[in-house]
Amino acid sequence: MSEPQQETTSLARHLLCAVPQLLDPNFHRSVVLMLDHGEQGALGLVLNSPMSTRVGEVAESLELEWHGDPDAQIRLGGPVEQIRGWFLHDQSGWDAEAKRLLSGLWLTTSLESILRDEQTSFGGEDARFLFLLGYAGWGGGQLESEIAAGSWVLVPVLEDDDPRAGVNVDFLFETDPERMWAEALQAIGVDPQRLVGMQGNFSLH
Repeated sequence: MSEPQQETTSLARHLLCAVPQLLDPNFHRSVVLMLDHGEQGALGLVLNSPMSTRVGEVAESLELEWHGDPDAQIRLGGPVEQIRGWFLHDQSGWDAEAKRLLSGLWLTTSLESILRDEQTSFGGEDARFLFLLGYAGWGGGQLESEIAAGSWVLVPVLEDDDPRAGVNVDFLFETDPERMWAEALQAIGVDPQRLVGMQGNFSLH
């Protein structure tokens, strides 16, 4: 039985989960949070690729202050511009220029804003964040072609009160990177083991 076609009008607020057959080593079992998608191309952040470098080391190398945990983990957001920093966090009002993605999920893109934190200590002990370097990018039509070839499974990132199958903001912040790929697939009823050897598209519903 063929799989249903998957709508790709807008992939923002979705996770892309790479199927095991995707041979690009940059995306082996990757989970990518899509930030932007349109006719000109697409941009996202790989969430499950931790680096050995810590936030404190990056701050020190840039001669900037970081008042949070110096041993906070950095994740590799993708193969493009790996000196570019991205900061996903849950602190409304901390950065006036942050972009709201969902309730409880904000994106700050200025390294200076992320690391200076001189006037207000970032969020306190309850603040949740992901610090990433680099991003994943696709040219116009490229990602659509990869999805049509069955290279990615789409998982919606939902508001807490949305009854559809998918994940929420808590999943992004709290799931261990090593478990994120399998658990994202399971959230929409896909058995990760069954993806091995399968071809075709996957439905959101």
